[in-house]
Amino acid sequence: MLAPVELTQHLLTLLDSAVRPLLGPSSAWVAIALLTALVRVALLPLAIAQVRAGRVQAELQPEVAKLRKRFAKKPERLQAAMLDLYRQRGVGVLAGSGCLPLLLQLVQLPVIWIVYRVIRASAFSGALFGVPLATTLWAAPAPLLLALVGVLGVAAALSSWQGARAARNAAATADAPGGRSLTAVARALPFATIPVAAWLPLAVVVYLAAGNLFTVVQQALLRVH
Repeated sequence: MLAPVELTQHLLTLLDSAVRPLLGPSSAWVAIALLTALVRVALLPLAIAQVRAGRVQAELQPEVAKLRKRFAKKPERLQAAMLDLYRQRGVGVLAGSGCLPLLLQLVQLPVIWIVYRVIRASAFSGALFGVPLATTLWAAPAPLLLALVGVLGVAAALSSWQGARAARNAAATADAPGGRSLTAVARALPFATIPVAAWLPLAVVVYLAAGNLFTVVQQALLRVH
């Protein structure tokens, strides 16, 4: 059985080989973007569960308001009553607690680490507009650095807005212990990648940027449908 790093290396090589006849020198970073899309597709069930939970919670707001009024001075009883209500309506504990937006972001960390290991081991090579993918963002030419930071910034802002909105819309979040902290973390986490990205290889930065943009588009489409 292949280790995660070796499996990712083979997958990137396969994707690179598939798009190279069409894209030539640009195939390597496109392969990384395609890997990002595959990871997001694998996580689609979590994203769908998050959106469905949000819709059900919106429908339950009148009942939630009654529970909040009934147990206004008993937060523990309120939390238990709300969780019982969610279970009756088929909303999972993670969705009801507002943790899914954070979980969707945190599960990316192992994949980011694996892509980093593949590039550092020189197991996958290529260039982004002529700059080797192993080059750190900080060492990249100014136009490329500014362009990638701009993409990361815009994607982070949109991801932050969507994550905080999903956490706020979870009916249990406002009253559960640490609920407001979850919303704050959901708002801040996407921006945390920007200063870190400055010291990462361009391959990882491409993964981060493509992942954030894919997530923003995916969440917008899911909410529409």
